[in-house]
Amino acid sequence: MKKLLPILLLLFIGFLLYGYQAYFIKQRTVSVIRSDMSKLRTYSVWGYKTTTFENMYSKLTKEADSIPFILYPFKMKAFELRHDNILRLAQAGYATEVAKQKGEMQVRLSYLRDRVKNSEYILQTRKSYYFDSFDEIAVNIFEKNSDLNNIRKFSLSLTEKDGEISKEIESIRKESIMIELKSYKQTCDELLSYFIEKESPKNVVLAQNCIDEAEKLMGVGYRKNGADFIETLSRERVFSASLIASQAKQQLIQDDLYAALQKQREAERLTIVPPAPRQEGKLIVVNINLQRLYAYENGATLFPTAVPITTGKQGFETVLGEFAIYLKEEHHQMQSPFPGIFYDDVVNYWMPFYLGYGLHDAPWRSIYGTQDYSWVGSHGCVNIPLKETTILYNWAEVGTRVIVL
Repeated sequence: MKKLLPILLLLFIGFLLYGYQAYFIKQRTVSVIRSDMSKLRTYSVWGYKTTTFENMYSKLTKEADSIPFILYPFKMKAFELRHDNILRLAQAGYATEVAKQKGEMQVRLSYLRDRVKNSEYILQTRKSYYFDSFDEIAVNIFEKNSDLNNIRKFSLSLTEKDGEISKEIESIRKESIMIELKSYKQTCDELLSYFIEKESPKNVVLAQNCIDEAEKLMGVGYRKNGADFIETLSRERVFSASLIASQAKQQLIQDDLYAALQKQREAERLTIVPPAPRQEGKLIVVNINLQRLYAYENGATLFPTAVPITTGKQGFETVLGEFAIYLKEEHHQMQSPFPGIFYDDVVNYWMPFYLGYGLHDAPWRSIYGTQDYSWVGSHGCVNIPLKETTILYNWAEVGTRVIVL
């Protein structure tokens, strides 16, 4: 028994030393776990949600507290491994969230830079202001060690800048649309005056509608709407009406040009001297439909262009057929062969070709060759301008053939 006593004493002392060491290890581990929990709270202060990790640490702490310190040395490695895993997960999660937020900020900054750079509405001075703001935000996020809270603060600042840019573009776009509407209205004002002058009622209504719609959209009420809405209405109601009215004007101009061209062609046609129907001797041809006279000698024309004339009006039509001049007289006094009609005008040159029908000048007439001869024409004679009558009188002879067709 005396021999076992020292051994038992040594075992007891060893047990006490082991217990003391086990207790110390347990307390140190629990202290480390609680200390790292405060580190997690630091992440929380930086803006990272650490609730899950704190719960894991809390559970780990309770398990450590529940294990007898005598047995703790055997569990220590497992607890340390779980503790390290929780801490690494928290650190990785925080780093991942920071990287994610920075990536999103990089995308937003690039988008806003391009938006400002490519905007046709923002002035260059304002673009410089926005670029400086973006640079300042980028420096704070990427060159300084910003935590999540700071990143979110700058994200909010970027959102405000985005709204400021949108508001500025919206304002400038509205003003641009108003200027465009004023231009459309001015165009329609000019079109309205043109259509009134041209007496085109249908197009007058079209131009007036364009003006009314432009004034309506420029009013205070419509200005409260967004630029997209106003621009859409401008395109639908004003621009389209202005375009249609402009096209109508172009059509009227084309119609006028076509009418003028047709008139010119008709005038040219009326001035053309056709080939002589006969090649021998002197010949005078009177064309009733064209109200033109031609004179030929041996196939050659006497006048370089057709001579405008006026023949008999309705009820007093000029006789048709082939005749010959049978008399030439200067300062001839006209006498009416018609009962109830009196006139005694004196003409400078008189060349009758059939009964009382003759070729002569008409001092009372100033316009010849028009198609209203059926109402304003002669009493059957062929009226010729004085200049051409003089030439014709001096050239023609008694017996010169006259064809009226």
